[in-house]
Amino acid sequence: MLQALYEAEFSERSTHDIIEEQIGRRSPSDETAQYARALFLKTMEKKGDLDGVIQSLLENWDPSRVSLVDRNILRFALAEVLYFPDVPGRVIIDEAIEVAHRFSSEEAGRFVNGLVDRFVKEFRKDGA
Repeated sequence: MLQALYEAEFSERSTHDIIEEQIGRRSPSDETAQYARALFLKTMEKKGDLDGVIQSLLENWDPSRVSLVDRNILRFALAEVLYFPDVPGRVIIDEAIEVAHRFSSEEAGRFVNGLVDRFVKEFRKDGA
């Protein structure tokens, strides 16, 4: 997912081609591929809206200081919170932190944790 979002920032290829190639590289189950495809396409479709929400929640933080990797993690996590209500908030938070630790930095993990936790609390009725 993160690699597809990152590639989409620089590629002129269609979003469909980008996600299908990324899925093809990993050979996930059909269910996982379907979910990755849906999340990627929704994140790309709503990218401007997602960025607006993220920027509004960045208190005392210049949006230009957020790396592209971290921004993409925040985008897909917020898309999950807003558009995939069947995914528990705790799962979204844990996944975002894991991806940040793997592809960014320890500091990014804490930063992502704080914002994604806030997404869940603000946009999910159950707050979790």
